[in-house]
Amino acid sequence: MLACADTLRSFFTCDTGGSLMTVTHLYAYECQAQRAETRKRLATSAAWQEYVDASRCFVAAQESSLLLEAPDCHAAAGAAPVAQYHSPLKAAEPAVYELRTYQLILGYNPVPQLRAALVEGLPSKVAADKEGALALMCYSDVGLLNTFVEVWRYPSAAACIAAREAARRAPEWRAAIAKVAPMVTSFSTQFLQPASFSPWQ
Repeated sequence: MLACADTLRSFFTCDTGGSLMTVTHLYAYECQAQRAETRKRLATSAAWQEYVDASRCFVAAQESSLLLEAPDCHAAAGAAPVAQYHSPLKAAEPAVYELRTYQLILGYNPVPQLRAALVEGLPSKVAADKEGALALMCYSDVGLLNTFVEVWRYPSAAACIAAREAARRAPEWRAAIAKVAPMVTSFSTQFLQPASFSPWQ
């Protein structure tokens, strides 16, 4: 993985909430040109080819999507852009990342409407949530469209559940979710654990 260390943000395994024998990689690119250049460089990297050859026998299926950051949501949550995000706690401390995935109805408006609702509600959620840190809010540009993704970091799964319960008591957050709910066809959550070499810990 050192061959793409400049763009790798996270390498997670699934703890619960989905297919357990899966890994999730997140990479950050400034633009499509940087992604193309990175892939071109990896194609000639002996270290990357060695990694691909060694891991191929373990892969039953693979999916890839391109996601665009929602900077208005990051700002509303008081969170840094994903390119500047760093794990807020010491890596030696236990941590869990919650991956929240919304699938929205078809059309051009659902994603902008969801973002607008979240911008209204996020300050109250963050105020109620004493231990979570927003790492990423984004939406799909290539792959399954009208997918919206959140990634939050917590010191433990119990802290995540406690934060969720606290947020449900925040009126502005409840109002935001009430606006979002009619547009959502499915919603899933996963607890993910970072690998030892993941930049996000």
